[in-house]
Amino acid sequence: MKNKAMNRYLKKDFLYDELLCGFVSFSPDGQILSINKTMASWVGIDFQEVQVLNFKSLMTKSSMLYYNMVVDPLLNLKSVVSEISLKFSGSEGSFDALLNAESYKNEQGKLILINATVQKITDRKRYENEILREKRHAEEEKRKYEFLFNSAPNQIWTTDAEGKILTVNERVKDYFGITEVTDVYGLSGIFREDRQKYQTLWRYSLANGTAFQGEIRLQGIANIPEWFMITAEPYSDKDGKIEMWFFSSTNINKQKMLQIASQTEQKISLSNAYKTLADNQERFVSIAMNQSHMIRKPLANILGLVQLLSDEDASPEFKNLLNMLLVSVEELDTMIKQANKTNIPDLNA
Repeated sequence: MKNKAMNRYLKKDFLYDELLCGFVSFSPDGQILSINKTMASWVGIDFQEVQVLNFKSLMTKSSMLYYNMVVDPLLNLKSVVSEISLKFSGSEGSFDALLNAESYKNEQGKLILINATVQKITDRKRYENEILREKRHAEEEKRKYEFLFNSAPNQIWTTDAEGKILTVNERVKDYFGITEVTDVYGLSGIFREDRQKYQTLWRYSLANGTAFQGEIRLQGIANIPEWFMITAEPYSDKDGKIEMWFFSSTNINKQKMLQIASQTEQKISLSNAYKTLADNQERFVSIAMNQSHMIRKPLANILGLVQLLSDEDASPEFKNLLNMLLVSVEELDTMIKQANKTNIPDLNA
């Protein structure tokens, strides 16, 4: 019983009709001579009556045109064509397929028969279209990124995790007069006196995975060092491992030169002020002494008068008041002497 059932599935008619791909035999003008059940079901016709149909009429108009212009001449020129992409009109709408065909000629070399297999690739085509859309989307995103990368007003470049330069934008190329990245670690564009500072900061950022920032002088095609504010941020993968670094540099030369000029002017002003104080030290001492003597002269007179009055006969209350006045005058005299000492500037201190 088992062998009998197996023999049924091994019969040629069953294999021909139940193939997973469509099979068609047709004459050179396209008249269908034989078609299997699979192909007939795809195009929605009765496979017992297809001999009255033309194979080319099963295709969409655009595929029929392509067949007549390309496939037909190929079958006349050589006996086999492989994986020709065509679209057929089906019972549930058109579907994409791959055509593999072999032609046969008589003894006179005239084409008499064509056998073809049709492989339905609707799912594959959908998948290919999705891939194509994704590719186009990725290319569009890449084009936008490149536009932003090159149109940004700053110099921008990227490096790998070790600091090797990968890409630079047009601002970098224009400033240094280059077309390609030649200095993979980017030191030649840094002003010689600032290279050690740059390397120290950059090595620290690389070792610790922290953002980089520094005021560094760059020397471009004009061969004039200019101040730039350079910053860099690490880009990490989902596991937190640094994949690359994004650098940006902003020209701050004008602001930096103004800052340096302001600091220089302040230093000069302070220096002049100290020099003026030093030159006038003797004058300051003289003025202080003169003012001290001028104030102490009337004070000395008061002291003398108080002492004279204390020698006169007077009531105890009056003498007590004179003593209090004398103490106050002596305290004032002591304060003037101390003020005289502390107000004389010591410029050598």
